[in-house]
Parts: sequence; C-alpha cells; structure tokens
Amino acid sequence: MTSSTGTVVVYGATGYTGRLVATELAARGVPLVLAGRSAERLAAVAASLGHGAGVAVAEAPLDDHRALRDVVSRGAVVANCAGPFARTGEPVLRAAIEAGVHYVDTTGEQDWIHRVLTHHDGALRDAGAAAVPGIGFDYLPGDLLCHLVGAPLGPLERLDVAYHLEGFGMTRGTQRSALEMLDGRDLVYEDGAWGPGGGRPPLRAAVVFPDPIGRQTVGRYPAGEIVTVPRHLDVGTVSARLSTSSVLPGRLSGLVPYAAPVLERVMRTPLKSLLDRAIDLLPEGPPEDGRRAVRWTIVATATAVDGRVRRGVVRGPDVYGLTARTIADAVSVMADDGYDRAGGLAPAQAYDARATLDGLADFGVTWGVDAPAAASVDGVPATAEAS
Repeated sequence: MTSSTGTVVVYGATGYTGRLVATELAARGVPLVLAGRSAERLAAVAASLGHGAGVAVAEAPLDDHRALRDVVSRGAVVANCAGPFARTGEPVLRAAIEAGVHYVDTTGEQDWIHRVLTHHDGALRDAGAAAVPGIGFDYLPGDLLCHLVGAPLGPLERLDVAYHLEGFGMTRGTQRSALEMLDGRDLVYEDGAWGPGGGRPPLRAAVVFPDPIGRQTVGRYPAGEIVTVPRHLDVGTVSARLSTSSVLPGRLSGLVPYAAPVLERVMRTPLKSLLDRAIDLLPEGPPEDGRRAVRWTIVATATAVDGRVRRGVVRGPDVYGLTARTIADAVSVMADDGYDRAGGLAPAQAYDARATLDGLADFGVTWGVDAPAAASVDGVPATAEAS
C-alpha cells in the first residue's frame, strides 16, 4: 500500500462527528487533510483547530471520483465520517481501495458493515489495504468485548449482546442512519449462517444489566456484532438487543418492540424521504454538556457448546466523544508503517482487543469479564426471554 508519513484524511470533517474526530487528531499532532463537499466550510474547521500547516483542506464531492481518489491518496488512512453510509460509503471506500489506503468509518449501519466485509474484502486484500467499518461507539467496544468473553470458551452455541443507553441524543447524521437501519434489510446470524432479519414478529425480552440499571425490557437490534463477531469467533448464533428505555422513556418504552415491524413497512414508502428532509429542521446534534452526560452499558454473554457460560460488561460515557477517541486510536495504529493487516476486518481482527479497551480507561471506559460458570436452567443467565 502507499504511505504518506502517517497523514490521516478525515472525510466529512465539517459534520458533527467529523469535527470531533478532526479535533482529537489535531490535538495529537497528527498531519491531517480535511475533506468534504465545501472548501469554505472545511477551511473554517481547519482554522478552528489552530494547528497551522499541520492541517490541509481538500474539496472532494462524493460524485467526483477523481477528486476523491486524489485526496484519499494523500493519506495513509482515511476516516470516513460522512453518513448515512448506505448512501455515501461506497465512493469513499472505492477511492481508498484504488489508492491502496486503509479505511475506517463511524457507521452504525449493519447493512453497510456487511457490504464492506463481504463484498469488498477481495479487492481490499489485492490492494494491501484494510477496511474496518463501525469503529466508533457502535460497534468497537461491543465487538472487542464479545471476543474477550467468547474466545476462551472455544466453540460457542450462542453469543448474546445487549445495549443500554441513558440520556442519548442523536445527531442528524445518526438519525439518517437510523432511517437506513429500520427498513428491514437487517441480518440475523443463526445456525452458523446469516439470513434476512426483516419481517419477523415483534420480540419482547428482558436482560439483567449490572447495577444500578437492573432488569430491562429489550427489543431486537440490528447491531454490527451480528456481522462482525462470527468472523473472529466460532459461534452458532449471535443475537443483539437494545433496551426499550434507550429509545423511549417511561411507559412508552413498552411500545418499541411492536413499532419495529410497522417502521419497516413505512421506511419502504415515500414517507422515508419526507422524514429525511424533516431531519434538516432539527439541531445538528446534542450540546457538549448533553453529549458528555450520556452513559452506556454493553453486556455480552457467551454460551459454549459444552454448557459453560461467560459474561462480560463494558461501560462508559459520551457516545460521540468516544467515537472520536476510538477513531483516533485506530488510525494511529493503522498509519504506522508496521501495520500489515488487509481486507475487510472486524474490530477484533484489526486491533488487539484487550489493549484497545484498556487504552480507553482515561476516557472513563471500564470493562470486565466473569469466570466461566455452568449454564443456568434457563440457558443464558443474563437473558430471560418473554413473549
């Protein structure tokens, strides 16, 4: 692959998350090229960073492939922060492949992660480049935790991962990604194979999170771990759940599992475009104090084929701040001349799981894994399924 002395290209640097990523990297003294559609807005972001000659700007619209390829070629890694990735990811990734440059992004879209890891893997390997999608809050901590929980058990019957968030406010980009995630294109991983997840009946279950959260009603969640975990663990089934109180407060949360099938149908109608346009009327993202106040918890439970069960928990603050931090950590690893991995990679394939989570301690991220235990009567101690 080509090398540009550790330079990182941040595509979508004028967006909410892109600015956070650029700020984190500039503070580390990383040589940057800020790229996107508007040279004027990029110059304003560069000026706000206050790092002079260490930050360059380059206008490169998504529909100008030559400009994209040229700007991506200026870096050792490109960090794509311009979602929703179902619409914007392909041009940036294709430019990275042609340039032989490593690629990471901030997506939370399961379908896009699957496309990167499945459809582009061969071309990436031929180019000597690695692509690691979804390495922000969703889904780097969860994927790494799943590996640390499940790998020591050997072959797994199943792995269950569950998310709980408190105080989370979405950016406009996240809301647009949510529209892409709700249209029924999501996948399930059952009996050792991926299959379509859309059109299934509502699922209402409960997960016991660590104190002080406790038992929470959860619904099906099209998480990235369903795509990534089977790539680094020998597992039969991977399920993902999200607490309903993460989506709606109080008694309204009980409606979440039943709303999902309705939303799948709605997202296949012209109403999706209307909702997309309406998002422009909303604030760009949460204010800084609100962003920092968010708390999240992820629980992973692995059940081995011999019945042993192991559970792990990772938790921390500030979803978008964490995304900027994990992107910066990841590109710092990949921009090093000694980084030699290639292809479409899950986070646990691209980075050292334990070292990466330990390295987030100063950000407020904590994690731990229980010793293996015999299976409970219900099969999975952390999860109690209901109708």
